Amino acid sequence: MSIRGAFILGSVILLLLAVGCGPDEPSTMPLPGTATATPPSATPSVSPTSTAPALVSPTALPSPTATSVPVEALVPPTAITISPDTVDKIELLHTIDGHDGRIYGLDFSSDGTLLASGSRDGTIRLWDVPSWQEKDVFEQRGDWAVFFAPDDAHIAAEDGTIWDIASGEKVQSLDARRSHVTFSPDGAWMASAGYNSPIDVWDVETWQVVQTLKGHTDRVFGLAFSPDGTLLASGSGLGPSDVSDFVIKVWDVASGAEVHALKGHSGDIHAVAFSPDGTLVASASTDYTARLWDVQSGELVHTLRHRDGLYDVTFSPDGSLLASAVCDRTVKLWDVASGKQLRSLRHGDELMTVAFSPDGTLLASGGYDNQVYLWGIPH
Repeated sequence: MSIRGAFILGSVILLLLAVGCGPDEPSTMPLPGTATATPPSATPSVSPTSTAPALVSPTALPSPTATSVPVEALVPPTAITISPDTVDKIELLHTIDGHDGRIYGLDFSSDGTLLASGSRDGTIRLWDVPSWQEKDVFEQRGDWAVFFAPDDAHIAAEDGTIWDIASGEKVQSLDARRSHVTFSPDGAWMASAGYNSPIDVWDVETWQVVQTLKGHTDRVFGLAFSPDGTLLASGSGLGPSDVSDFVIKVWDVASGAEVHALKGHSGDIHAVAFSPDGTLVASASTDYTARLWDVQSGELVHTLRHRDGLYDVTFSPDGSLLASAVCDRTVKLWDVASGKQLRSLRHGDELMTVAFSPDGTLLASGGYDNQVYLWGIPH
């Protein structure tokens, strides 16, 4: 999951934020997707022509020290995993009130004990699971998605700013305007895309650009690493139709080569996500569809049709479900194998972001009504 900023472009984006995505004209407001990954099997070669933006506090992100927690260990004996067989039992378990602005990003820590929420109110907030009490607040105006580092000791904003959770101090920050980033879950790589600029892949230990990926004709919003970290998916769109490519590209991180150009969307692509087994890529677009693509062949597997534009998609931890955040005020749950819609969960306003807990027993969602919704199966 769901890895997951898209930044405000002057008065144009402010206008788009005010309008939202209506039924007649799909919104062009960006929202990234997130993905999960494990350490890449190949090390990218440094591109001699890459020029990295200036960095603030060039301190390497500490290597993960926590051991991986089996999913089974995270599930209490009475907890029920959200799956195609149990979606009909999902209910709204809790709502979190604390933000004064739209919720743009959600992410659970890998051990499932914390939930991070990013908002237009200029804060990233950490919540204790399952008490849902606020644990910390980080001031970061203008960001969208948020990410936990795999050691669960660091939190990252989508502009590349990383904090040490315990001390509250910034570990790293990009001095680059209007950047949009995502991290590989092992913390080794960061991909960034500025406004109408190529995608840079960074070595987090050295904070050097090791690959520059060129090919999109418009701004990139959706970025996601594959589970093994060897591939990067990117989706673009924002500008007028004569420059927007509306394409998902899949890149080989080691060589920088383009593996696939996945074509079929007719609107901005706000989010991309790899399935947990790395065999599928999901994409969310303002053309009212989410799409599932076969990573090996590049073929379209399913087109999931909605009644409004989409901001985010994420797979369940077992890969059986896809959740989509829709502007029609709903979270849609889809069976990945069949492409059939199984449930529609109602919000108070337009949806921006969705995230599954690592054990698959909770689904968090947020959007324009400033609240975080927690969905699950009562027990």
